[in-house]
Parts: sequence; C-alpha cells; structure tokens
Amino acid sequence: MTDRPQRRWFRFGLRTMLIVVTVLCCYLGWETSVVRQRRAVLQELRAKGGVQIVTAQAARPSLATPRVAQISLIRRLLGDEAIHEIWLSWYPEVPPAERQRLAEVFPEATLHDILPEPCHPGCFPSGTMVETSSGLRRIETIREGDFITTINAGGGAASAQVQTIFVTDNRLWQIETDSGSLVTTQTQPLYIGAGENVQVGDLHEGDTIFRWQDGGAQPVKILSVSSTGRVEKVYNLILGNSEVFVAGGFLARSKPPAR
Repeated sequence: MTDRPQRRWFRFGLRTMLIVVTVLCCYLGWETSVVRQRRAVLQELRAKGGVQIVTAQAARPSLATPRVAQISLIRRLLGDEAIHEIWLSWYPEVPPAERQRLAEVFPEATLHDILPEPCHPGCFPSGTMVETSSGLRRIETIREGDFITTINAGGGAASAQVQTIFVTDNRLWQIETDSGSLVTTQTQPLYIGAGENVQVGDLHEGDTIFRWQDGGAQPVKILSVSSTGRVEKVYNLILGNSEVFVAGGFLARSKPPAR
C-alpha cells in the first residue's frame, strides 16, 4: 500500500519532466529557426547593397544610437549576434513593408533610412590626437578660433586657425602601416608626397603615406586598408584653405570653408 503513492509521485514527476523537456526542445527549436532567419536576412541585405550593418560587438554609443543593442543569452549561445544599427540607402525610399520586416527580424536594432552623412573631404573620430600650437590635443576638444599645426609644401611646420568644425556620425576605416595605424573615414585625403593627397578609400597595400615624427614628415608603407564596420561621431576641422595638418600622427588634408 505504501508504494502506490510513491509510484504515483514517480509517474507525476516523469510526466512533468517530459513536459518540461518537450517545451524546452520546442523553445530551442523556435529560437534556432529565428537565428537562421536572422542570418538569412543579413546575407540578403549584404548582397543587395546600399546598406551598412553595425553589430553590437563593433559598435560604440553615438549620437544616432546612444545605447548598444543586446540579445538574449540563448541566442548568443546559438551563434547569433546583436545588430546595433542598420543604415539603409535605397532610392527613392525604404518601402514601409521592408522596414517593418527588418524591425520584426531585428527588434534590437536602430534603423536609419539613409547612410551616415559623408564627410567631405573626411573626418576623424573622438580621441584622435591633433598637433596644435599648444601641443597635442584630442580633436573633440578643439574649438573654433584655435590654432593647429599645419605642414607647408616644403615640409616645415606652420599654423592655421580653425574656421569651423563639422560634426556628424560616419563609418570608420582603419589604415595599418609599418609605423602605426590610423582610424578615419573613407573620404579623408592623406598626404602621399609631392603635394598630392589621396582619399583613404583609394589607398592600397604598398602605397606610401606620411607620418609626422621628430619634427619632420617621414614616409611609411601601408600594410592594409579596411572598413571597421563601426559608425561613430566624427569631427572635421575646417581651415582657411586645404592645408595639411597632423591627425593621429599622420599628415592629412583639411577641408576649406565653403566659398
């Protein structure tokens, strides 16, 4: 008689365990299907073009999206990744149905209908050190009217006054050289010698750019040029003309004011 309640408890416990396991398997199956769908949509977007996808791993808080996106631990364990931002640039506009689909597939992401405003002729992120008349300063601390160090055609140091400062959010690119690295934007012109400047996006492995070392311009070789996938707040110092100044230790051309 005493073993009947035990058998009932055992059957009840076994049924409960089977129900829990079944529910868990269904949940994991559903989460796996969601992860597969997200991967498929990401692949579709990248193949379509006109889109910039910023993952949470590569993102930093910015004016456009101050908080980094997150997804559940289960999805991370299944190999998924949080999508921080999706920047779209489809003419004439993103179809409402497509926007709704992306919002449902990537609820953690912030959707932007256009790509980040390009920097003309380029910008640098916060933390970039700029040579000034009073020594090295972070670019975000420089104000209108400040004087920064410029490099003349003969390779000597001079100075120029900052007319205005252009600030926006933009995609970052990174250049690796045999003498350090530089993070900037795709359209930033860098000095390559003989009075010539080339935009970062047009530079290649083996090209020469110039660093400012020991009070002089020194040629260095490029090892790689690539997009970081990050979108961050960037700054462009607008000087009197297209002077060359020193940002991040490298010689870069400034933007002249609008005429």
